[in-house]
Amino acid sequence: MFGQTAFRPNEGMATAALVVGLFALPAVSLYGVPGVILGITAIVLGLRARGRIKRSAGAKGGAGAALAGMIAGLCAVVLGAMWALYLTLLYLAMTQTGPQST
Repeated sequence: MFGQTAFRPNEGMATAALVVGLFALPAVSLYGVPGVILGITAIVLGLRARGRIKRSAGAKGGAGAALAGMIAGLCAVVLGAMWALYLTLLYLAMTQTGPQST
């Protein structure tokens, strides 16, 4: 009666990019390194998913999820790198000895 809508299955890598990207954001608080690793993984998954979606000529969906995962991953990489740098500099400042008075 109303016409059937076409169902496009989502690309699995797009969903994986979104999930990994969202897990990367809280992982930034763990010294920054896990957030950077998961963020890079989300970016790679998102790029590969968007390529597969474009090559499918409209047969697969999920481009928005792939893009969201890439953005979340990029935020995690930047925040994780900044947090790791801050913690490293803080450690170096705390272990540095000052001038000794005699």
